[in-house]
Amino acid sequence: MNFHALITAPNHFDVDTDEDFKQSLKLKVGDYVNIEVWKERSIVNHRKFFALLNRTIYLLPEGPEYEKLRNIEYLRKELMILIGNVDTHVTMKGEMILIPKSINFQQMDDVEFNRIYFLCTQAIINTYLKHITLEQFTLYISKFI
Repeated sequence: MNFHALITAPNHFDVDTDEDFKQSLKLKVGDYVNIEVWKERSIVNHRKFFALLNRTIYLLPEGPEYEKLRNIEYLRKELMILIGNVDTHVTMKGEMILIPKSINFQQMDDVEFNRIYFLCTQAIINTYLKHITLEQFTLYISKFI
């Protein structure tokens, strides 16, 4: 979220870095500033999602059809396509291309994260790890979070 604000009092900032502090000293009462607000990345959700990806790679069956999936970024993109978390692009030839959305842990609330996590877990079990149950997989992943 971005918005504009008027500085009405001097030095009412809580800054993170030395560079931010130096820049804040240049601001005077009456200056207008553009403020960007964001939520901190959820490290818990980040770890949970990457545990899901890493444990999936570890448990993948052997075989040439699974080799590309052993790349974590490739697996993430495949899962986003499987669950429909994509943007679409229509080429000049009229072909539709699916572009997997990235996982933005700063902009995603817990409800959206849990929805994507659950859909990915189901897709993994139904598509790649058919030899184990959802319950077994969930319990296994929880040991690595």
